[in-house]
Amino acid sequence: MKHFILSLTLGITLVFIGCQKQTETGSDAQGHTLPTDITTKTNADVTKQLPLEDQQDFKEARRGFIATDPNLVVKTHNGNTIWDQPSYSFIQGAAPASVNPSLWRQAKLNNIHGLFKVTEGVYQLRGFDLANITLIEGKTGWIIVDPLTSKETAAR
Repeated sequence: MKHFILSLTLGITLVFIGCQKQTETGSDAQGHTLPTDITTKTNADVTKQLPLEDQQDFKEARRGFIATDPNLVVKTHNGNTIWDQPSYSFIQGAAPASVNPSLWRQAKLNNIHGLFKVTEGVYQLRGFDLANITLIEGKTGWIIVDPLTSKETAAR
């Protein structure tokens, strides 16, 4: 198995494991191939390096929350789904052994979506797209910063 180790100056080690044909049998309840022993061990080691119990980032991500659409699905004019926030609802609790815990934590933070008041006259819409849209209340109207990646998500 090929794997590459990248040590960052912050003391966090990321391991990128190349894809290969599995020789071991076994899968989880959804039919996914179980992680290899090295993946499980590497992810467990990352867990020990991170302060995962620190919830400050989650508190800050929720600050200014106004409202959300928990069933947010955005479609094109011909019915193709281009954004499906509920499809990420499985990202809860501790990271599975197959997932880097730092990436799992970031995905949980990304799942905090909706309309937020940043400060007086400044709002953000998060999680309606890959980008955030910022709305600034001006004296004569609204200033829109980063209007998302598609007209459908921006319109929603």
